[in-house]
Amino acid sequence: MINKLGKIGFALLFMLALAGSFSKPASAQEMLDGIVAVVGDEAILKSDVDNQAMLYAYQNQINLNTPGLWKEVFTALINQKILLMKAKLDSITVSSEEVDGLVEQRIAFLRERLRTDEAIVETFGKSIDMLRVDLREEIKSQRLVEELQRQHFSDLTVSNEEVVDFYNTYRDSLPEIPAEVEVAHIVIKPKTDSLSKQSALDAIQEVQKELQDGKDFAELARAESQDPGSARLGGDLGFVKRGEFVRRFEEVAFGLKENQISGIVETEFGYHIIQLLERKGEAIRVRHILKRFDKTKLNDAAAIDQLNEIRENVLSGKAEFSMMARQFSEDESSAELGGDIVSPQTNQKRIPLDGLLPAIRSIIETLRPGEISKPTRIQLGDEYAFSIVKLKYFAPKHRLNLEQDYARLRNMALQRQQAERYSSWVEELKKTIYWKVKI
Repeated sequence: MINKLGKIGFALLFMLALAGSFSKPASAQEMLDGIVAVVGDEAILKSDVDNQAMLYAYQNQINLNTPGLWKEVFTALINQKILLMKAKLDSITVSSEEVDGLVEQRIAFLRERLRTDEAIVETFGKSIDMLRVDLREEIKSQRLVEELQRQHFSDLTVSNEEVVDFYNTYRDSLPEIPAEVEVAHIVIKPKTDSLSKQSALDAIQEVQKELQDGKDFAELARAESQDPGSARLGGDLGFVKRGEFVRRFEEVAFGLKENQISGIVETEFGYHIIQLLERKGEAIRVRHILKRFDKTKLNDAAAIDQLNEIRENVLSGKAEFSMMARQFSEDESSAELGGDIVSPQTNQKRIPLDGLLPAIRSIIETLRPGEISKPTRIQLGDEYAFSIVKLKYFAPKHRLNLEQDYARLRNMALQRQQAERYSSWVEELKKTIYWKVKI
């Protein structure tokens, strides 16, 4: 029988621990009292281990009080910190674009699960922007470790015979696979109607004129900006790095010189005027004035008509679904994948049916593989959009077998080989990187 606990150290390298990373900040004394280990100059808190153990138990449907679980998770977190230090020492890098894409997938997932931005803020005890910053650091660390591991184990392979042997050895203890799907979608957000957009443009042009006449930016932001979070601070957004703003805002902000004021910038939120205050390395400090679009006046019919036209072109063979998604979908994380929806937990296209967001699941339950739904309204946090969904693959609940799950079994056999080498590798690293248990 495959020992789940013996695999934790290796499996945690591929997990994004939302529960542990975004708990509310503790006082200095609480953090000191809670330190259970130190790796390099980084501390591991008892709460980190508790949350990771809870997450692992939940994801693998095992009892949180399973003997040895906490200790195994604790060891795995130490090992993960050691590998992260090794990745940095070896100058391992991952692209900002990849990390940004994964961050937006997680934010979209949270918005669908928790329904509103206010619920997200209440759950994690921080703003969406701050959550995005923390997510970015966590995902970047995860990807650095994964890339280090990929490079270290790139020479490992398994033959067909080894896959068959693995299956025959463990077939009686292999897990049952829930119903799974592969799904793609194209999302169109209804646009602000022309009168509402013109009203916002007129308002921001008045602000621009006052700035040109010499009025103080901060005073205008306090009086005129419709971004409540920054208006009271004179429009100040603080220091930020790439990936923390929507794309158009970021392109303009990072392109400014210190103290330079932009022209009028349009984003999905409205019209902005941006001023760059300061640069520090890769970070910039900016402030802005925002005039929002009136989101109560949206053109739903135009979005539905556009999706119907795309659907007809695909069904008639005039276009490929993936090409249409790349060209028209306004869900950035899936558009670049040809519309494919990827699991935020595993980063895989094959997703358990029960793990899908309710809005998507209710649509695909009416489809057969290859079919495309009609335009349907979906909720995106506080906003909404319309989408068409294509069911690409469906497999009912079944036990792992060679016929349906060869690729997955091959990966499991490979992971077993990797796990065996992983243990000895980490033990060698522990001889060169400082670490100490504090309990």
